[in-house]
Amino acid sequence: MLAIALLGTGCAGEKDVVEQKTGSAASGSSASSSAVPTKASGSLVSSGFGQKDEYVWVTSLVHNDSGKVGQTVTVQFNAKDAAGKLVKSTSQVETFTRVNQDIAVGTQIDVQKDVKIATVEATLLIEDRGTFSREPFPEMPMTPVTVVADPYGGSTATFELTNPTGQPVKSPRLGIICYDAVNTIIGGGVDFPELVPPSGKVVVEARLLTSNVPASCRAFDGGPMF
Repeated sequence: MLAIALLGTGCAGEKDVVEQKTGSAASGSSASSSAVPTKASGSLVSSGFGQKDEYVWVTSLVHNDSGKVGQTVTVQFNAKDAAGKLVKSTSQVETFTRVNQDIAVGTQIDVQKDVKIATVEATLLIEDRGTFSREPFPEMPMTPVTVVADPYGGSTATFELTNPTGQPVKSPRLGIICYDAVNTIIGGGVDFPELVPPSGKVVVEARLLTSNVPASCRAFDGGPMF
């Protein structure tokens, strides 16, 4: 399922963008859009989920296609079972902090223990209404993610995060998307390091919610929430 629509004009003069994609346990990430709206603020690159018992991590990778920052990025998720029944809905709000940025927009939902999610439909809404800062923030470099499994069937993503500025950075948003051996999204996680020292580094250890132990994970720097 793939659909794109344009809504009304935001206060800053750039059109809001709505885009939908569906990720499933079988097919993983959804296909990229073949249509590009005029002056699109961003795009929904891929979506998917991971489930462990009654806990489900839903996630989308969103790209900033515009030449500005500060847009409100909302992803709404509909989780459905194999029969197509809508089981749970939720939303997550983020923002772009630099041009050409990829952000992982994800969150956890809980379902009944006997419910298995089969597909997750993600709907992206990007609004340019001046809610967040329009000042770009530099990319915070990260080392490749190492995945460590624990004895209880869970796993942790570990990597280093660098602050390229001369000022302390509080609680940057780090979204993590995890994949299996054939690059299907199988869950992820999020972390907010309390403080990254000026021109310094921290080790990030983020708990993951995945369907099984990932073959790989990627971390995406969302920048500070101004």
